[in-house]
Amino acid sequence: MKPPTLSIDPNVLHKFPAMTVAAVTATIDDPACLKKLNDKLVSQLTPVVERLNTVEPITQLEEIAQWRQAYGSMSIKPSKFHSSIEALLRRVKKGDDISTGLPIVDLYNLISVIHGTPMGAYDLDKLPDAEIVLRLANPASDNFDPLGGKADSYPLNEDLVIYAAGSDVLCWGINTRDSVRSCVDDTSRTIVFMSEASSENASLRPVAALDMLAAELTDLGIATSDVMTASQSVPKIAL
Repeated sequence: MKPPTLSIDPNVLHKFPAMTVAAVTATIDDPACLKKLNDKLVSQLTPVVERLNTVEPITQLEEIAQWRQAYGSMSIKPSKFHSSIEALLRRVKKGDDISTGLPIVDLYNLISVIHGTPMGAYDLDKLPDAEIVLRLANPASDNFDPLGGKADSYPLNEDLVIYAAGSDVLCWGINTRDSVRSCVDDTSRTIVFMSEASSENASLRPVAALDMLAAELTDLGIATSDVMTASQSVPKIAL
């Protein structure tokens, strides 16, 4: 397979001129090193919870509002389909456990909450194509096998923005629902992590979140790449 790349399609940049996608890759040689989260990192949830408890409704938060506005322009209902960061923050506000049983997912979910930005990950060894593209969906040819859901619950339309590798949808609605075909599991060894912003005000959050993630992984002895950013000025990056 060719070296992996990430790009933002011109049609997406036309729809969302401020779209920013930060990415970092990691190679995990020993998955046992992921079994314990950094207690100091966990403690950073406290001020997040305190802030959430002062906001009602939660949709007033800028980190949620940007995605609600974006989803409205993709011909889907923001009240029905939540961005990954809205889903996480709602659970944290209610006091629900956000752990998944997968240490690597728990780590990036925790950092996602701390920085108020969506985060996702894909197993590079599972991808059918080395080119990951953030583009508009093609309902006639795209395939989506949602993780923990049914395809009928996540319909494709021509306004919908997706991550895709070839005709396989990797993530529906930018960051709402991952595909079972490319999701990270306990066998994943080469992983790309990504975070997005759809507004100028939030453009620094993805890089800050991935910088923290890379630092945490490095402390665990996991090799990572530099954090790279795709945007209007640089729409394609190597992973």
